[in-house]
Formats: sequence, structure tokens, C-alpha cells
Amino acid sequence: MNSRQDLAERSVIFVTLDSCRFTTAVSARTPSLDSVGPLLRAESAGTYTLPAHVAMFNGFLPRPDDGVYPIDDIPYRAVWRSGSARPTTDLVAVPFTGRTVMDHYAARGWRTLGAGGVTFFDNTDPGNLLPSFFQEFHYFPNTGNGSPSGPRDRTAELALSHAHEIARRCLEFDRFFLFINCASTHIPYTTPTVRLTPGRRDVLERLYVLHREKAAATGPALTSDEISEMLDMQRSALEWADTQLGHVFDTLRDRAPLVVVCADHGEEFGEGGRYGHAHPHSTVAVVPLWCGLLR
Repeated sequence: MNSRQDLAERSVIFVTLDSCRFTTAVSARTPSLDSVGPLLRAESAGTYTLPAHVAMFNGFLPRPDDGVYPIDDIPYRAVWRSGSARPTTDLVAVPFTGRTVMDHYAARGWRTLGAGGVTFFDNTDPGNLLPSFFQEFHYFPNTGNGSPSGPRDRTAELALSHAHEIARRCLEFDRFFLFINCASTHIPYTTPTVRLTPGRRDVLERLYVLHREKAAATGPALTSDEISEMLDMQRSALEWADTQLGHVFDTLRDRAPLVVVCADHGEEFGEGGRYGHAHPHSTVAVVPLWCGLLR
């Protein structure tokens, strides 16, 4: 069996760190993610959750600056590539057929499981497409995002708070494709270790307003100190996610799965005059990515 055939036969862990900036990943301590592979600077195909995930589920992961996904010391030009895409001579880790990457694995006997995340993954809403791509999806509502009562602390509603249960569910199957949309790095950035204070609540309430303005900010913007505090919260949220992913990795390590972890998009904090995402700016397009094999 050659290396590409070997990758095609492995179980998969695919994680998206919602809204996580590349600069946040650079500044964070992420030993679990670093155990998968080096941190890569990549560019996403989408500026918000829906188009970014539709692209990724069709094989279009964020593209590293040099176009290379290093897996097991082999410089692949794509992790997954659809048979419906243009013909290529590039080295592809797992060519696939089917509507999505998950359809391909499901047709070959893998159990496809998803967990998340932000509201685009609410499988109780018949208008949401993304969770329908999985045989089994567990939605943990991100009630801190856009809550009528304002930003709030989150624990049970973060998918990675349930890391042990999610990982143990995978062990019930011979082969699995596990997807997790991690909402901890999405506004309001609260986790069991990053709590709200009155000052943070005030800044977040103003940041929500700036996010909703889809034009250049005209109201009171955030100060540099306030932006630094929000970025520190996102960094801490990523470090918490890294710890939780470590539990997933430890539970599933014996399966030696293929692992891909990346942000779906980044977040602007006023660098170009706007805040949030769903608009074109380098801070939104440039994201972190790790890929490799668990050993």
C-alpha cells in the first residue's frame, strides 16, 4: 500500500476554529495542535461560516502560502480533491467522489459525525444545509453569539466542553470521519476559563454593534487597549480549545487518524476600518492551519 492509499484508508478528525485569526494562533500556546504538524499560514475561500464550510466540505481547504499540505513528510498540494474538479497532475492525499467529502467517506463505510457550533450548524433549523451533510450531528447552541440578553459566559453550549463524549462516540465505529466546529474562538470568546467581567461585557456589546455594521465603522470604535483585550480573549479561547482537542486526540490516537485543523475565516478588528467578518480583508482571509497524522 502506498502513502496515498494509506491516507485514504484512515479515519479523519477535521476541526474548524470559528473566526480564529492567524495572528491569534501565532501568539497562542497550542501543544496539542502543534503535535499534529507545523502551524501554516493559509488563505480561506470564504469570509464567513457558510461559504467557507461549503468550500471545505467540497475539498477546498484554506490554501497554505506555498500551496503545500505537509502530511507524513509528503508535500501534498491538496488534502481532498473532488473528481468533479478540473483534472490535475498535483499530488492529492485523498481524491474523492460524491457530493461532499463526507459523502465519499460514508459511501465507503465510515461513520460521519459532526458537532458544533455556530448557528449555521443548528440542525433543528430546516433551512440549515451544513449539518445535513453528516449521518449524525450534535448541535450545541452558541447562545453567547447575538443573544438578546447580550454576551454571556458559555460552558455546556461549547462542543469541545463535551470532548470526551464526542471522542468516545467515535470509538463505537471501525472507521469514522469526525468534524467539530469550535465556537469558542467566535465572539464573545468566552470559555470555562475565559469569563465575562463588567468591562468585557461593555466592550463586547459595542463590538456586536460594530459587527452588525456592514459598512466602515462610523460610530465609536474600540480603543487599542480594548482591541488587545478582545484578542487576548480569543487567544485564551484557542488555548482552551487546544486543551480540549488534546483529550480528543488522546482518546483517538490509537486509530492514527488523518487530522486537519483550521479556521474557517478570520476576524477584522478595525485594521481596514471595519470589525468582524463576512467582508474581504486580509485579517478575514488569512487563517491558521495544521495537518498531519496522530501517532
